[in-house]
Amino acid sequence: MMKNTQKKSVRWGSAIGSVGAVILLFILFVIAVAWFRSEPAVEEEVVSSIVDVLKPDPISQAVIDGAIDTQSREATLYWKSTGARVGSASRGEKDGLYYVEMKMDLPEIDREIQYYQVWLLRRLPYDFFSTGEMVTDEDGYFTLEWSAPDDEDYSGYAHIIVTRHAYDGDPDPGTHLVEGVFGD
Repeated sequence: MMKNTQKKSVRWGSAIGSVGAVILLFILFVIAVAWFRSEPAVEEEVVSSIVDVLKPDPISQAVIDGAIDTQSREATLYWKSTGARVGSASRGEKDGLYYVEMKMDLPEIDREIQYYQVWLLRRLPYDFFSTGEMVTDEDGYFTLEWSAPDDEDYSGYAHIIVTRHAYDGDPDPGTHLVEGVFGD
């Protein structure tokens, strides 16, 4: 029998390479975790006008046209606080001009200091305007008959809002009392 008299040598090259690879992988792991957990950079886009934001692009306009009922001619009007039905409205065209007519059973108010005002609202692009002050008919109902001053199409204005307004010179809408939507 022969004994091996050679001394076992440790391979330092492969051990150092393995330790170096583990350290490199650990550093890459720490960098990847830090990158993953970092907040994304937010770029703020400055808009010159709110009109640019509210005006839909052509594709959105096609979706809106399908979602907003511009063809319905009748609307039921409800008291906002209780949901009770208080009247109805109709719309259409007479002599080539858009019109809105409505009749409501509203509580009496002091007509010297207050009045009921009707607003038509378009959701997209957002816009609203006053159709004027309601008057009472011979039966005591509050009515409004409004015709467009021009040949513009107002069929996109499907929401009706009635406010109580004071004769104080303020053009903004008053207390929101009644609402309705053409097509509901």
